[in-house]
Parts: sequence; structure tokens; C-alpha cells
Amino acid sequence: MKYILLAATLFLSVQANETKGSQPPPSLVKTVKVKEGYANSLQNYVGTLYYDRNSDLASDSSGVVSKLFVTEGQKVKKGDTLLKLESSILEAKVKAKQAILNSFLAQQTKQQKDLKRAEALIERKSIAQSSYDNTFYTLEALNAEIESHKAELLSMKIELQKKSIKAPFNGVIVKRDVDIGEWVAVGSSVFNIVDLKSIEARVNVPSKLLDTLSKGEKLQAMIGKRNVEVSVKSIVPLADKASRTFPVKLSFKSQNNLIEGMRIDVKVPTLKKEKVLLVPRDAVIKRFGNFVVFSVADSKAMMMPVNVLNYTKSEAAISAQGLKVGMRVVTKGNERIFPDMPVIEKVD
Repeated sequence: MKYILLAATLFLSVQANETKGSQPPPSLVKTVKVKEGYANSLQNYVGTLYYDRNSDLASDSSGVVSKLFVTEGQKVKKGDTLLKLESSILEAKVKAKQAILNSFLAQQTKQQKDLKRAEALIERKSIAQSSYDNTFYTLEALNAEIESHKAELLSMKIELQKKSIKAPFNGVIVKRDVDIGEWVAVGSSVFNIVDLKSIEARVNVPSKLLDTLSKGEKLQAMIGKRNVEVSVKSIVPLADKASRTFPVKLSFKSQNNLIEGMRIDVKVPTLKKEKVLLVPRDAVIKRFGNFVVFSVADSKAMMMPVNVLNYTKSEAAISAQGLKVGMRVVTKGNERIFPDMPVIEKVD
């Protein structure tokens, strides 16, 4: 009977420990109170995505296209050869010039040795000064001739390099303007290449709203069904005369499947103020692609979806169903908690 009671006690103890172990330990978090304040109301403006690095590659040389190494839509790396022009005659000239230069270099070596011997003899007064001078100036003339041939050879090699067109950066070929056998003139467009990672946005904003925007300011936007945080990169000081609007350039983290020409909807602050809830920026995080905050109720984390209306340097203006002034939201530790998880508050 004692053994049965002992076994039962051990079984209940193990079960209790397993039940206790199934609950995560409380997580220490820092919380602050939700405040009420005012922020500029937002208005939607439609913009367009574009590639900031978009280059029309032109030929630095003329000639017939002999080789093509890429097609439209192909990804390339910086330095990849895209095209070659016919250069067989120029290559032959380079070889000939190199041979001439090698001949003069051999003569230079011989003449340098002759000059050393002449210097030794002139010290012993074994040769006339005119003989030494003749050897010296012959070497000087050779040196000048060699420099001339080197410069001509360098010019030929540079021209030969121009017969190949290379990718200036990592990107994708979006347009090809030539084909094999076509004549290409200097300055002719041959390829259009874009850097997919340089995708940005441009939106036209009325001049009266420019005072509400500043460089580096964060704005909320939508591309299709995706929430995107964009940053004001620059305001172009050139108005559209018809609409009296100014282009605002926006940057954001590069994302897959975004291409030039796509629509972006940007929430731009207006001059009108509206009552909002204010929380520290650190309180707003992303979960499953949506903005949320964590509040605390009965020592447990409660996840609440929010709409971000605007940002200041330190605060986010938000709206959220169920969130009220005076409630506490998590500002530190929210990245490691989940709904209904036990928490211990460190009140700020």
C-alpha cells in the first residue's frame, strides 16, 4: 500500500510539473501610458514607383555588332560584358604596335649597356667626348621614341576596350536597341539597364502641404495590399505648372515583386489637426504584416491592431479600437511576447 501511495504521489507531482511547465514564464516588459494629443490629419495621394538607377547605355565607339551576350529581362553583374563590336583590324594594329615597341625596348637595353661602357671609358679618357655624347643622345632619342609608342599603344588599347560594353552596376536589362550585324555609331543607345534594388516612389503634393513635410520624415503608404513605411528623400523644387504640385521623392526598404510604374498610395499630413492617441514609437511594431501594440490587462499581454496616422520624432499618432487614454502599452520587450502571455510590468 505504501508503494502505491508513493507511486501516486510521484505521478501527481510529475503531472503538476508538466502542467506548470506548459505555461511560459512571465516576461519583463516596460510600459507607458497612452496619451491624448493632436496631429495633422492625413490625405491620400497617389504616386508611382520608379527605378532611381536607370541607365541608357551608349556606345563610346563605332562599329558593327559582332557578339551579344545578354537578352532583355536578363540579370547582370557589374563588369559583365554585354556586347562586343567588330575589332579584328584594331586588334591586329595593337599587336603590330606592341611588336614595334618591343623592338625599341630591346634597342634601349643595348644602348643602356653601351652608355655604361662609354661612361667607364670616358673616365679613363680612353674615348673621345664626341663618341660618348653620340651614345648618350642616341639613348635619349630611343627613350623619347619608346614613350611615343607607349602612348600610341595605350590609346589603341583604350579604343579596343570601348569595343566592349560592360554593365555599370548589378541590374536587369530591360531594353536592347541593337542586334548582331547592325552598325553602331558613337553615342548610339544600345541597352537600358535598371537596378531592381533602387526602387523608389514619387508623389506630387500641393505646395500648401510642403510645410508639413521634411526630409527623413516617415509616412505610411500602401502598394497593392502591402503596408509600407516610406521616408521623404527629397522635395524637388520644380512645380508642375498645370497642377501647381511639387514632386516628392520617397524611399523605402527594397521589396520583392515591385516594378516601375506600379501605384503607391501615400498618406500625406494636411494642415487640419485632429484628436489622436499618442504612444512612443517603440510601442508600435509589425506582426503578420500589420501594425500592432501590446497592452497589459490582468498581467497578460493583449495584442491590439492599430492604424498609424502620423509620426513625430519620438511618438506615433494612432487610432485603435479598444485602446483608450490612460491604458498602458509595452515599449520594451514587445518583440518577444505574444497574446495572453504572462508579463511583469516595469512602469516608466
